[in-house]
Amino acid sequence: MKETAMTRFDHADDAATWLDEAHRAGRRYEPLPDRFRPADLAGAYDIQRAFVARLEKRGRAVHGWKIALTAETMQQMVGIDRAVGGRIAAPAILESPAEIRAADHGRVCIECEVALRLGRDLAPGGAPFAEGEIIAAVDACAAAFEIADDRNADYATLDAMSLIADNAWNGGMVLGQIHPPADPAELAAATAVLEEDGVEAGRGEGRDAMGHPYAGLRFLADEMTARGETLRAGDWVLTGTVIRTRFPAVGQTLIYRHSLLGEVRARIV
Repeated sequence: MKETAMTRFDHADDAATWLDEAHRAGRRYEPLPDRFRPADLAGAYDIQRAFVARLEKRGRAVHGWKIALTAETMQQMVGIDRAVGGRIAAPAILESPAEIRAADHGRVCIECEVALRLGRDLAPGGAPFAEGEIIAAVDACAAAFEIADDRNADYATLDAMSLIADNAWNGGMVLGQIHPPADPAELAAATAVLEEDGVEAGRGEGRDAMGHPYAGLRFLADEMTARGETLRAGDWVLTGTVIRTRFPAVGQTLIYRHSLLGEVRARIV
């Protein structure tokens, strides 16, 4: 992904540099300073685009997209009342069973999601997309962990513009077994259970994230193509957690069991 003339917010580059320096220095999360804070979502996504371009220069690759805050419980947790989009930006996609290095993150956060892989582009000009178009665009699905990094944020200080600019905190993903596309109703009814060291730590259902994963993808496609982005064939899309975010410690093993798509395992090292 390259920065383009789509960058409209006057301070996008300065804000992206500030974010990049904060990440590189391992500083605790802070909201954007007032001098960089955009007044609208377009400006926040401009900063995100410029920030992710800097991550790429440092060796991360963009593997697709994520949707954050798809569940009401997560919106309540962070005090933001809408879903937001971001990129999956990491050196590589990890495959289950995986080891997640705590030292690579400020604080590891784990979310239990369904990942959808696109088999065709979803490009600007197509929004609003019909549900049938979204379903037809998907060629695979899998259970997945999103690895997020909140950098020890004070959640009382969060705001949507800063979260979007900071790429919605994505730190990578752990992918489970890949399956053919699943039926939306079956995904909505599917159950999800998370265990930490053999003890249940949370559970949910597919419908807890916007009704079903394809609805999340539809939101993302409308949101991002309206801003000139293309969701490309081969991209993975993390469609939102159905279990409240967990903050595992070094040494813990997590197992996410999805009734339709199987399990994902990771150990924090």
